[in-house]
Amino acid sequence: MPEIKREVRPVEINYVCDACGTGMMSKSGDMDPQSGDIEHRCLICNHQQVFQWREYPRIEHVGVDEQL
Repeated sequence: MPEIKREVRPVEINYVCDACGTGMMSKSGDMDPQSGDIEHRCLICNHQQVFQWREYPRIEHVGVDEQL
């Protein structure tokens, strides 16, 4: 199959803390390979939360013509 190219732009994805509603969650541990759990901690209130298979903050790439 031939290669194709398209222009993309980076987009930062954050998760706002469910406890304080202000701080951003940041990865604070390694992913558990069996469950996919990744521990995160709020940068402001120190609230801990676990996400499965998701890491915050992260960068994703979207097509230049795509809507967010």
